[in-house]
Amino acid sequence: MIEKKLLRKIINICSNNNFTKLLFDYLNFDTVFLNYHRVVSDQEYLSGNRPNNDLIVSKSVFEEQIKYLKQNFNVISINDINKNLDQKKKIIITFDDGYLDNFENALPVLEKYECPAIIYIVTSFLDNKNYPWWLKIWNIIQQKQFIFYNQKKLDISNDRLKFKIYNFFCKKIVLMNKSEQISFFKEVMKNYDNFSNNQSKEFLSKNDLIKLGDSRLIEIGCHTHNHQNLKILNEFELKDEIEKSKLFLEQILKREISHFSIPFGTKKTFSDKSLELIKKFNFKTIVTTEHGNFDKKKMFRIPRIGIGNNDLGGNLYSKAFGFDSFVNKILNR
Repeated sequence: MIEKKLLRKIINICSNNNFTKLLFDYLNFDTVFLNYHRVVSDQEYLSGNRPNNDLIVSKSVFEEQIKYLKQNFNVISINDINKNLDQKKKIIITFDDGYLDNFENALPVLEKYECPAIIYIVTSFLDNKNYPWWLKIWNIIQQKQFIFYNQKKLDISNDRLKFKIYNFFCKKIVLMNKSEQISFFKEVMKNYDNFSNNQSKEFLSKNDLIKLGDSRLIEIGCHTHNHQNLKILNEFELKDEIEKSKLFLEQILKREISHFSIPFGTKKTFSDKSLELIKKFNFKTIVTTEHGNFDKKKMFRIPRIGIGNNDLGGNLYSKAFGFDSFVNKILNR
């Protein structure tokens, strides 16, 4: 922990010195893609005992971040990425998955500061018809004191054990296709007589999506139909995931969908073959969550950096300037 804090301080200091600025000018690193997922109310953020907290930002912190970005950078629409090529310090704000709080909490802040963004939608999550596996498994873990897996009864009676088993299952489930995930959950659930399927309204409705699409600040992108690991899908499954999602969004919004976000977005969850197939659907950009700095020659493998609730001041500047991505790429983190 001490080493991480020290590294964080060093990165923040180095990101804001003249040598780094000159280096980035020379390398033409002038655009950074920031990645958000959820923007929840301050009360929900403080009350939550959950995994993946690094993917969640409170509304008040989000407003501080957007205000700072608008004051210190040029926040642009993804559709303007090839315009104003001489402009420096450009930021593109992205959201993944299509959570309802993007509409309820993020949009009012974005409108207040005239800040464009793109939201990538998992179409099976719309109207809460499908529930992502990471929320399903956490819902089970939260409610139970033990869980059955591989004919073993595993103790999950305290928070430490709950988070440990959650991380264990995440590593397993991300390698399963949709049918394998269904079988997995049937196996896990068969030993429970009473279980509350406590699925709240986490995701956008179609009407919410239409309202977002009507905003001049919001672009809508494709994030597949079921949010699967693309690397493990065969060609037919992969094509179905992309085609179904793209057509569904275009039917709802009555316009072409030109941008794509790879689910999970790491090199373990897509391949060169995946990219080649995605390109056939005439997307203008494809974003990942890989580390690295944006290169205009690589519009179909754009790196992004995640933004969390602790990213204010020097932390936010370093990420928005692109120095975090630069260091992470060098360290292969």
